[in-house]
Amino acid sequence: MKSEQATRIALGGVFSALCLLIMFLSSIVPFSSFAMPMLAGAMLTVVVIENGEKTAWLVFVTVAVLSLFIVPDLDSKLLFISFFGYYSILKPRIEKISSKYWQRVLKFLIFNIAMIIGYYITLHFFGLAAAAESSDVLGKYSPAIMLLGVNFTFWMYDYLLSRYIALYICWFKPRFLRR
Repeated sequence: MKSEQATRIALGGVFSALCLLIMFLSSIVPFSSFAMPMLAGAMLTVVVIENGEKTAWLVFVTVAVLSLFIVPDLDSKLLFISFFGYYSILKPRIEKISSKYWQRVLKFLIFNIAMIIGYYITLHFFGLAAAAESSDVLGKYSPAIMLLGVNFTFWMYDYLLSRYIALYICWFKPRFLRR
């Protein structure tokens, strides 16, 4: 029993460090403010599979709080905290719904609410509203066009995350984590 608990704690610590490292890379690797939070969130699926939701939520909270202090890139922090960090934990629950249609509706609803709230937090709490208006090329339709683009990105992310989970369970785990 103690060995199993120690394993959970160790795995949670290792994945917290890995996610935090990936989040920090968003400030080093150019144009990765969107990709690194996605990758860090995908790492949490392993924690969900191996240790369950409770440990995954602890890892998410740990990475979210530490990234507020360590990660310089504001966009990646906000994306991880507002959606990509917890989506990997919610995904298995959402996919337990029997109807594929309602699964998709719920996934896109959660995503769009998170993106809209994140957009307004970025604009109004961080003082970027004036800068966004002055550099707006597409006019008043710019937020809608951006939302359409990120919805396509989310659709691809969800598909690839499902493939990643299947690859982990069917290929990686049996070969490298024989228990």
